[in-house]
Amino acid sequence: MKGMGRIMKILVPLGGATLLLLSCGGGGGGSGGATQAGWTPWPSNPVVSVGDGFGLAIWNDPSVVVAGSTYVMYLTSSAAGAPAQSVQPYLAISAEGVSWQIYTTPLLALGPPGSFDADGIETPSVVSFGNTWHMYYTAVETDLSGALYVGHAVSPDGIVWTKDPANPVLAPTGDPNDWNGAQVAEPGAAVFGSQIYLYFTAVGLRAGPGPTARMTIGLAVSNDGSVFGSGIQVLEQGTHHPASEDYVGYSTPSAMVMDGRLHLFYDVARMIPDWTQVEIRHASSDDGLNWTEDDLPIFVRESFTWTRREIRSPCAVQDGGLIRLWFAGDDYLDNGLLGIGYATAGDAIY
Repeated sequence: MKGMGRIMKILVPLGGATLLLLSCGGGGGGSGGATQAGWTPWPSNPVVSVGDGFGLAIWNDPSVVVAGSTYVMYLTSSAAGAPAQSVQPYLAISAEGVSWQIYTTPLLALGPPGSFDADGIETPSVVSFGNTWHMYYTAVETDLSGALYVGHAVSPDGIVWTKDPANPVLAPTGDPNDWNGAQVAEPGAAVFGSQIYLYFTAVGLRAGPGPTARMTIGLAVSNDGSVFGSGIQVLEQGTHHPASEDYVGYSTPSAMVMDGRLHLFYDVARMIPDWTQVEIRHASSDDGLNWTEDDLPIFVRESFTWTRREIRSPCAVQDGGLIRLWFAGDDYLDNGLLGIGYATAGDAIY
């Protein structure tokens, strides 16, 4: 969760240019357009709303796993009474994926001042691998005004978590001209074969015309969940989202394995005029490296009244013959609406 204090465009001088930094927020403009058939939104969305759990809670960044007959959601908010930037992950459980019991104790503490995750622990992605639960998260060092990293924590039960002493497990190169030079963040993990495939948002400078920042999706692979090889770029904006129309790129990937294939759910960012997440999209791959994007988005921000400002942060699981999709969004500035929504589609859709 980037918090209400972060639902704004954030810019920083870097490498002689003004570079857009990641933020689950923005404002203005619209994308419109047709969407995929076959998806059924929950009629009473959002299923998690502002103030659920504790007063002033602003929920975002869902990551859902199925544990037996229980749905377990990892989600983020600022702590009760804390500054808006002090975002941390929390736990919620549900019997059907709609009604959620939120536990109000943060799962991870912020790091000490000056550390890589001193100012925020956001966008958790949780998987079970090797009899251990693994959480990957965006680590905010200084109020999103500098480098972002990917952190890692482990748990025997998905409840009590310990940070990896090797943190951060992914870091930007520091050269803003690299595709992953300014920031790496917003991880989306999946167990594929006998490895963890960790997708993430990468930010660097754009070489050609269009928005200064260029956001793409990268992949790093690990055999143990802690040590990752060099990241590679695997998905970038294409003909559906040209830079000439002020699209910045893709963010907040979530990975799902179904029938031996990998599926990515992600959002699309556009400058209209500020940085705004405007669509939720899907792509599929046989090997996790080469991706085919769908022609149409799943949803756009105009799909619902409560996402009129922004729609973002999808997470999908296959369960009971369905693909169950949770996603965040808001129309907070105009109507005070913000939360996490839910939709389903038959798993034959992909």
